[in-house]
Amino acid sequence: MPRERFSRSRSGCLECRKKHQKCDEQQPLCSLCAERGLNCKYPSDFKWIRQTEPCLSRHRPRRRGDQPLPERIRRSPALFGDVGFGSTEEKVAWEYYVRLVSSNVPALDGPDNPYRQVSVAALSSPILLETIVCIATEHMLNFGLSSVSVAAERQQRMLRTIGHNLAVINTQTRRSLQSTAVQRNRDHEALLTAVVLQGIVVAQTADGVLEPHIKCALFLMQTLNRFHHIPESPLARMTAQRFAMVDVMLAISRQRRPYAPRDFVLYQPDGPRWDLTEPSFHKMTGCPQPLMCFLVRISHLACDVDEGLGKGVSMDSVLGEAFCLENELRAWGLRYTGTITNTSPPLEILTECFYWTAHLLLARRVFRDATCSARVQHLSHTCFRLMGHLYTGCGPDSSLPQPFYLAAREAVTPTDREWVRQKHEEMTAYYREQQRNLAMSLTEQIWQQTDTSATPEAAIKALDRESCLFIF
Repeated sequence: MPRERFSRSRSGCLECRKKHQKCDEQQPLCSLCAERGLNCKYPSDFKWIRQTEPCLSRHRPRRRGDQPLPERIRRSPALFGDVGFGSTEEKVAWEYYVRLVSSNVPALDGPDNPYRQVSVAALSSPILLETIVCIATEHMLNFGLSSVSVAAERQQRMLRTIGHNLAVINTQTRRSLQSTAVQRNRDHEALLTAVVLQGIVVAQTADGVLEPHIKCALFLMQTLNRFHHIPESPLARMTAQRFAMVDVMLAISRQRRPYAPRDFVLYQPDGPRWDLTEPSFHKMTGCPQPLMCFLVRISHLACDVDEGLGKGVSMDSVLGEAFCLENELRAWGLRYTGTITNTSPPLEILTECFYWTAHLLLARRVFRDATCSARVQHLSHTCFRLMGHLYTGCGPDSSLPQPFYLAAREAVTPTDREWVRQKHEEMTAYYREQQRNLAMSLTEQIWQQTDTSATPEAAIKALDRESCLFIF
């Protein structure tokens, strides 16, 4: 019986491609594989899309021309041997992360960028590799370079691997062999890094939740004794830095205390000089480490005020501490005047945005000034003026969302609110992180509470504590 002929196709099964045969593309089994009893598999539906016009992207190189792979990565033998990659598509995602994503995660990119260096460690660590591939795929999905099914499959696989490793840590027995302890610490370090990097994945999705990941990271930080000792390796430093900042940003967003203990080495302004060693905390987050320490204290003071008012106790001691903190903050930030010069670098403008946002949080959550008060409006307008000078895509503006949406909720006039909406649209069109839309939706709800409620603070606090959004 003559064999039925099929038209040539570029999307046949892998077996037919390998044998250079025509495939009828029937699924789940094509006719040829079914006839020969072969394992019929089809390639992933991941496809590159050729852009017909330039696309504003968070991930385009900050310098003109294509950004080559760093020398250390180009020389890695694992790269050319495809070690650890399950498919060509995964290698493409890994390279996408190295070339484009890793340069935009920190506030300021540089030769010692640990977010790029972690891609080398990932070549010998399955959990890190799956995390990096997942991060890259979520970014690509937001720019039409991947599919929902591929992104979901990779995220599920990554979460299963994280869950398996956590189960191993919870059930493993202590052994006296030093080599085993060293290997265990390395495995824990890789797992901690993978968990801390989940925030990057969550920020890209419309339904991601970070709270379970940060609690998991808290457990691992305690297991590795990272709260009281300075990490030695650059990757371990990066993990500690990111955990610290994410912990504080989440605490501010939810109007609660940070999870990390108050004696966390990164929360001590007079301790190790994190901004004098590379990569500095300042360049990684856009916020100097001493200023982050002020944000930690403000978070705790705001909770002290809440608890004191709830119990009906005197606020004299708490307010006295708040006045001292405000004086210390002003003394630390004497150089920040809210004015911009032609030579002001974007990183310094971003830093000043964090600085005035700290004053705004003090006024609103500790001193309990109303949104319409002169002080709150002056502080919010100072933030708006500074943020207006951070042009979209300058680099450090990728770390702007937290100050921006905190200041945005204090907008009162139609003019201010329209400016906030336009700035939000500009940043979202460029960065495309899905959680930004949730942040803007929450801001609109807060504006409604401010306009319609005589005492909106309780309703706003409820909105914050029920929210799941996260951007950093």
